[in-house]
Amino acid sequence: MVHVASLAILAALCLSVAQASNGTARLKTGESFLIREAENAGALARNVASGHQKMEFSGRNRGKWVDDKGRVVNSSNFRLYRNGSVLMKHARIADAGTYQKDPNPMIRIGDMGYAPPILIIQVDN
Repeated sequence: MVHVASLAILAALCLSVAQASNGTARLKTGESFLIREAENAGALARNVASGHQKMEFSGRNRGKWVDDKGRVVNSSNFRLYRNGSVLMKHARIADAGTYQKDPNPMIRIGDMGYAPPILIIQVDN
């Protein structure tokens, strides 16, 4: 019986650590927000209502959101800084979604693997 209790506690701890890498930002329409999840990465990826988009930090489309079909999406509401931080100048409902660096590999410490960090942005009127 002690083993079952120990396993239950261990499972609860593992779930809490797995969820610890998710951050949430609750914004009002028009607020600005600095996205720091992709500092020192190659790109920032987001999943919003209009689909999956990626902002490259170098190359032809540097600092612009590009969808899966290669089309540039209006990115005038965002400013890219040298270290990979991205400023959302004015939050819009269309910007609500998940944001993460790209690539966003599992975090490994020894034999343990942890979910990579993901930022959830919620925008309310």
